Amino acid sequence: MTQLYRPTQAIIDLGAIEKNVTYITKKYQGYQYYMGVVKADCYGYRGHQVVDAILKGGANALAVSLIEEGLDLRQDYQDTPILLFTPVPKNYLDVCCQHHLIVTIATYAQALHASQVDGLEVMIRVNGGSDILGGPTSFDQFKALYEVLKHGKCHIKGMYLHSYNAFTKADTEAEYQKFYELTQDIDLSQFEIISIESSLTLPRYQKLPIANCCRMGNIMYGIETEDPNLLSTFCLKSQVLSTLVMQKDQYIAYDHAYQATQDNTKIATVPIGFGDGFAKSNIGRNVYINQRPYPIVAITMDITHILVDDDVKENDVVELIANTHHLDEIATHTHGATEEPISALNQRVARLYIQ
Repeated sequence: MTQLYRPTQAIIDLGAIEKNVTYITKKYQGYQYYMGVVKADCYGYRGHQVVDAILKGGANALAVSLIEEGLDLRQDYQDTPILLFTPVPKNYLDVCCQHHLIVTIATYAQALHASQVDGLEVMIRVNGGSDILGGPTSFDQFKALYEVLKHGKCHIKGMYLHSYNAFTKADTEAEYQKFYELTQDIDLSQFEIISIESSLTLPRYQKLPIANCCRMGNIMYGIETEDPNLLSTFCLKSQVLSTLVMQKDQYIAYDHAYQATQDNTKIATVPIGFGDGFAKSNIGRNVYINQRPYPIVAITMDITHILVDDDVKENDVVELIANTHHLDEIATHTHGATEEPISALNQRVARLYIQ
């Protein structure tokens, strides 16, 4: 284990991840494939230990975004289907074919290139109307894309849909309807994988009869879920490095980041900053010390300042991300994605894996 020279570390519960996946596969039955989404180095959790826990829990397929991520996984998981969510530049389709990485096809141009690679496995990403990769939304244009792949040298592994507003039933049902509309003349039973449901739609909508694969992202990690049976799997902790006392109108940090509003204002310094991927958008939100909330008032590259009281002492543990449920509170403050604070943490932050 790498020697830690500062008390800042992300603690990742592999046992909780495995239990979450097992729970999901038992609760949402009827799928042939349970695809663990491990893009962005497992959402920032990092390490093949996390992938091992996901597969041990019951996942039997994986999904990433980058070729590099796929190649890294392929070294240790030779027989596991691996889907690339992000379309691949034509120059690297041969690499994907060689290493049995399934390539996403969203547009007609991508289909043309993929159709020329003998044996390349592809999945068509169907545009439900708001897809970030574009793709045809008219029947004729989608049929043209499909026909190019069907008569090409590649192999169509299946199709999938990604929903963009799962909290709104009308929007999600419209996406489902668009999927059916675009694929109405295609026998979907001929394909190995049809994936419609994902982390946010899985607990909110009934399984579609055509689907035999669900994609598990946030839900595996206990992120952005209201299910009390899903366990928290992550926390980010540090310690109070030192405390200082400010007088009224005194400033601290660059560009007068914080000004004391009264005498004897106590500030705790914590060894983490934006150089670790702990963004300045966290300023103003709470961390937890001795189970009590305290606001962040300034963040530099290496130090975060917290407004505290006399109950806080040097070496007290600081829960910067108390658990995966805390992420909802953080996202509300930062207006970011719920998983963003974890995936933003870089390699300077040590990861401690527990069972």
